[in-house]
Amino acid sequence: MGAANFTLEKLIPETQAGVTGLQIMIFERMATHTKNWFKGVLQTAAFFGAYFLFAAVGSVVSVICIVPAVLFRGVRARAFGQKLIHALFRIFAGYLRASGLLELDADELSRLRDSNGVIVAANHPGLLDAVLMVSQMPRAVCLMKGSLARNIVLSGTARLAGYIHNKSGLGLVKKCEERLNEGANLLVFPEGTRTVGGKLLPFKMGFALAAVSTLSPVQTVIITADSNCLGKGWPLFKKPAFPVRYSLRLGERFQPEPGEDAKHFGGTVENYFQKTLSSPGEKTVSATRRK
Repeated sequence: MGAANFTLEKLIPETQAGVTGLQIMIFERMATHTKNWFKGVLQTAAFFGAYFLFAAVGSVVSVICIVPAVLFRGVRARAFGQKLIHALFRIFAGYLRASGLLELDADELSRLRDSNGVIVAANHPGLLDAVLMVSQMPRAVCLMKGSLARNIVLSGTARLAGYIHNKSGLGLVKKCEERLNEGANLLVFPEGTRTVGGKLLPFKMGFALAAVSTLSPVQTVIITADSNCLGKGWPLFKKPAFPVRYSLRLGERFQPEPGEDAKHFGGTVENYFQKTLSSPGEKTVSATRRK
């Protein structure tokens, strides 16, 4: 009888300890679930807030810039406009990072901050590409679609900054040359639109014609992301898994030779992108993309 009581007395504390441990485990799981739910709610609010922030602030600043864009068309005015867009995009990228929507690796692009007269060519997986690129480049001029140049969110600031739309026709190369000679860097996406299905589209050779005409170097930038968010075919308000991880890496720099054929030069740059983006390392990135 005494032995039985001893065994019972020994088991009671162990059972109580087990129940306490189970309660702690349940509490921790509930706390983690609540934390993740709360984090998800905040990120959802931040996601839709990003659209409002971009549209509202962009529209207001764009409208304000319309008058000075018409009155002041000199180099200083354009340089001011370029730095203004850089600052706005840098703030927006900071908002995305601070709210946990974006992880950005763009340290290599710091080498371009003091560059001038360089044509920067990048692949184009999503809508954020131009925003993130310009956020790293204080003196950038974008070669943009004509439809974007008429968008109220961008039209005034883009005009003040001297951005060039791709409907400029025969004057396209001349305008590119003017901006490069002013010390700006020309940002181009040679595909002309966003990549479809992760496969690089054939390059349009306007950037190559500008390069050989001005003998300006072409600095390549390789953009990768672990999500197809805001890529071709992605619904505008569809949430991806957060954070979206973006990488902007400097690639090779190409210098055109005097008298070099623009098509040949552009083909060399295009082949470099094809080879780089189909390398095993880049395949791993695209293969592990999240929805």
